[in-house]
Parts: sequence; structure tokens; C-alpha cells
Amino acid sequence: MPQYQPHQRFTEADRDKIAGRLRDAFADGRLDQPEFSSRLDQLYTVQTYGELEPLVRDLPAVRTYETPKVVQDRKPAPEPGNFPERKKDNHPHGRAGAIGGFTGVVMINVVIWFVIGLGNGGHWPHFWPVWLLIPWAVIALGGLGRRR
Repeated sequence: MPQYQPHQRFTEADRDKIAGRLRDAFADGRLDQPEFSSRLDQLYTVQTYGELEPLVRDLPAVRTYETPKVVQDRKPAPEPGNFPERKKDNHPHGRAGAIGGFTGVVMINVVIWFVIGLGNGGHWPHFWPVWLLIPWAVIALGGLGRRR
């Protein structure tokens, strides 16, 4: 603890950090049970940084940050203003998907209209599927002039 003077008193937060280091050293097998108990007892009797330092002098320094393994294997982010090329997939999205699904609905209604006309002995009713064909045509033809 180089920024502190040996005669300065430490805080309870500092005491908790040192207790954590001692627990970690015990869990790693660096300290046996009697040594761990002795150092922990001393930790709660000392009051200054000078008395605190010998308790952890022979333990390895605490690592404050380690980059996760998942991030280490990734490509770095592009420079600001440079955008990577995105691959375009061939799945129907948006307007194309809507046209495909709506086409099936229109075709089913046309078939129903046709079956009703056959069931009436060739007397065809008003062509009511036109009310579905109009929005279908607007959707299908509306995107012809647009680039993707």
C-alpha cells in the first residue's frame, strides 16, 4: 500500500479487503488452517497500515481486472466511421414476406369463389375476392421502384 503512511489508521473497508485476500489465499492452499487463523486474528487487532502490511506481504498481489475469455477471441471494433459490410440473406422479410403470405390468402378466397360458382351450376356470383386483390396489388406493385 504505497500511497499510505505506515503510521496511518486504515478503514473497515481496508480490513475487509485484507480479510478477503486471506480467505482467497486459504482457499488456494497458500495458507494452512493454523496460519490462516493466526493472520485473521492479527487482522482484527492491528490498527495501522504498517501493522497490516506484514499480514499479506508474502501473498501474491490481487488481480483487479481480467479480460473475459469470450472477449479475447473477438475481432476488435472497427474504427469510428468505418462500418463492416453486412451479409444479405435471401430470406423473405418485410414486404416480400407480406406479399407471399397474403398471396396464399387471396388464392384460397379465389378457390372458394370458384367452388361456389361450380356449386351454383355455373352461375358465378359477384367476384368478391377483388376486395382482397386490390390491397395485394398495392403491396406487390408498391415496392417495384425501390432499391434494396
